[in-house]
Amino acid sequence: MEFAKFRSLPQQRSIYLSIYLSTLDGTALFPGANSSYITKSSYDKMWASIIRKMNIAAGRTKMFPKITGLTAHIFRHNYCTMLCYQIPLISVRKIAALMGDTERVVLDIYNHIVEEKEDVSGALELALAL
Repeated sequence: MEFAKFRSLPQQRSIYLSIYLSTLDGTALFPGANSSYITKSSYDKMWASIIRKMNIAAGRTKMFPKITGLTAHIFRHNYCTMLCYQIPLISVRKIAALMGDTERVVLDIYNHIVEEKEDVSGALELALAL
């Protein structure tokens, strides 16, 4: 695939993705457990199984699901958002490690949550009181 097909991605990621896709054989997207690759259909089945299990855990059945339209991307974003709301009980460094990202990536995307939780006045009062 050409770099031009990924113009909406940051340039460095577009280049990496273009190179990665050119190395794939067939429809395999991601390495699997035994250094093999997982196909898109296998991934789709795996994600559908995860959704079914979440619905059962939420008290729903296969016929009447509660969770619909949830993608792995949205699930990951929600998970990281919930972790960020737990700062300072968990550090940005630990959140980044759990997400497989760098601290910079976590802060670039989720800093609005960190800022929302800030108490600048309270922190200054405590610092001056010491």
